Amino acid sequence: MRAALVKYSGRRLNKHEAVWFDMPFRSTLETYYNTGDICVYDSTLRIVDYEDGHILNIDEPVTEEAVKRFKATCDFVLLRGSNYIHEHMDWGHFLEWIEALDLPVLCIGVGAQAEQERPIVLPQENRRVWQAIADRSPAIGVRGAFSAETLHRNGIHNIEIVGCPSMFRGLERELKLTHAANGPKRVTFSLRREVDSNYAVDPARFALTQKRIIAKLALVSDLYLSCHGEPEEKAFFFKAPKHMEAAAAKLVAEGWFDETTGRTLRDLYESRLYYVGAPGDYDVYAPQFDAALGYRVHAVLPAVAVGVPGVLFSYDTRSKELAETFDLPIYTPEEFERQTLADAFAPSRFNRFQSLFTERYDRMKAFIEKNGVKTRM
Repeated sequence: MRAALVKYSGRRLNKHEAVWFDMPFRSTLETYYNTGDICVYDSTLRIVDYEDGHILNIDEPVTEEAVKRFKATCDFVLLRGSNYIHEHMDWGHFLEWIEALDLPVLCIGVGAQAEQERPIVLPQENRRVWQAIADRSPAIGVRGAFSAETLHRNGIHNIEIVGCPSMFRGLERELKLTHAANGPKRVTFSLRREVDSNYAVDPARFALTQKRIIAKLALVSDLYLSCHGEPEEKAFFFKAPKHMEAAAAKLVAEGWFDETTGRTLRDLYESRLYYVGAPGDYDVYAPQFDAALGYRVHAVLPAVAVGVPGVLFSYDTRSKELAETFDLPIYTPEEFERQTLADAFAPSRFNRFQSLFTERYDRMKAFIEKNGVKTRM
C-alpha cells in the first residue's frame, strides 16, 4: 500500500522515522515548532506498514495533473493525529483533494481541542471535510471519548476510539512499566511555558502553578526538564551565548524567572534542560528516568511507551481524554501538590493501564487493518 501523507510534520529519514525540517542552525534556535507534532508523525509512520509515501500539501490547490499523479502512485491518504476537531481549523483545499482523489482516508488518533469539555459545533465547511473522510473510511480513529462525542454531535458516526499512536511507538505488545523501589527519584518534567486560552482557562495561573510544582520537585527529586520547541529554552540547551542572554532577559521580563522560583528555574535551565529535537532521541533519553510527568502529552506518552511510568496533568481536554483512554493517572496540579511523589506514582495506580495495554494495542492494530492497511505492530 502506498500513502499520500497529509499534515506531515517534519521530514522523513526513512519510511518509519521523522525529524524536523532541515533549516540553518540559527533558524532552529529562533523558530518555535511543536515537537509533539513530530512525535505523532514519527509514531504514525512507525506503526503503519506502507510501501512508499508521497507528500500531499493540502494548502495547494487541486490540479488535474496532480490528481492523476497521486491516483497513480497512492492507494490511500494517511492523516496523522492532531487537534483537528475544533471551530477554527483551517483545512486549506483538503476537501477538494479528498473528493478529487476519492481514495480511502486513514485517520489515526485525531482529536477535539478545547480548554475544557464543552459542546463544539463545527462550521459547515469543517463538517463537510469530516463527512467526506467518513464516506471513504470504515471508521475514523479518534483519541478519546470527548473527540468521539464531538464528531457524533456534528453528524459523523463511524468512529472508533484508538488513543494516540505515540503510546504504541515502541511496537511492544507486552509492554511492562518499571517502577522504582520506594518511589521515583530521578524524574523528567516536560515544560509547557507558552499556553493560550485554547489550552488553559487561566493561562497566568497555569504558569504560576507550573513553576511552583517544578520548584517543589527540585527539592525532593533528581529533577531534569525537557523542552519541546520554545526558542528561549533551546537557547539554553544549545548554550548559544547571545541567544541565552536575550532569552534570559525575556524570561525575566515576562515573569518566568521571577523572585520566588526564578533562581531554581535558571539553575535547571543551565544544567538540567533537555531539548527534544527528534522522537528517536527521546526514546533514548526517557529510559534514564524513574518517572515522567509534566504538561506535554507527547513527553509523557512516549516515555510510557518505553516502560517509564508517566502521569498527566489535567489542564485541557486532550490530556484528560488520553489519560481516560489509556487509564493513566491524571491529576489537577492541586491534587498533585497534596501528595508525595511516591504516592502519585504508586504502582497500584497503573494496574488498570497495565492490565488493559495488550487489549488496546490489539485494538489499534485491528483498526488500521480494518482500514485496509498493514501494520508493523
